[in-house]
Amino acid sequence: MPPSFFRAAAVAAVATAALSACEKRAATALPPPSTAYAKTSTAQAPGRGACLTPDEMQAVRNEITWQQFYNAAIQCRAGTPAFASDYTAFRNKFRADNELNSAPLQRVAAKRRANIHAFKTEIANRDGAMAGGNPNYCANAYAAFRWALSSQVTSISQVPPMFDFLPEMGVSTCGAPGATSKK
Repeated sequence: MPPSFFRAAAVAAVATAALSACEKRAATALPPPSTAYAKTSTAQAPGRGACLTPDEMQAVRNEITWQQFYNAAIQCRAGTPAFASDYTAFRNKFRADNELNSAPLQRVAAKRRANIHAFKTEIANRDGAMAGGNPNYCANAYAAFRWALSSQVTSISQVPPMFDFLPEMGVSTCGAPGATSKK
């Protein structure tokens, strides 16, 4: 084998290895969530109850996400049978996160002087009302399921709600403008 051919083959091998490493690194990077479905309400309600700590805010956001995925599985099942299996996969993937979410969510309900089940029902009802008036609800839910079930997503906190209505609920972080701190 001529030396120039050997050098060219070696350079090609090194370049292939470098490209392969870059592709693997890019495949493990978490893509940004789809803006096609993740929306945040801009309506501000007066604060209800004490302000929330960051972990309590995340617990409420996680519960919103959980309830929205459940609602999507029910409301969109007629058009796309995969929603039931998607929800089962979602539930199984984030079961441990949901259990960890329980304690801070209980604290939030207590701060709002609400029963935990009533608080979860409020979240589910808000989402159900939004779904009925949104012609893209099932398409957004499909995109949300694809995002949540991707291998790069490892925690429910990485999954944005399809519609984050925390501001409408009067939920605020301690130290935020309009936050009330009751001890």
